[in-house]
Amino acid sequence: MAALLAEFDAYLDRERADPTADSVSYRQFPLWLNQDELAELIGDITGAIVSKMHNKPAPDRSPHLLSTILFPTEEPPRPPSG
Repeated sequence: MAALLAEFDAYLDRERADPTADSVSYRQFPLWLNQDELAELIGDITGAIVSKMHNKPAPDRSPHLLSTILFPTEEPPRPPSG
């Protein structure tokens, strides 16, 4: 987490940092998944990332840092029935 914060701080310290123009984003999506669905999601995300990992530098490309964090959460408490 410290490395992620340091990278983001370095970005924000740039003279021309523009989060909107640079499509900077942070998203959280609560997902209810069984083990098979989780494995499929991980495979889908990995495939999408790997397909771009071998892009070479080019005049129309700039480097981007993508960080993913995936972990199970506690099930929210259910309201009392009755």
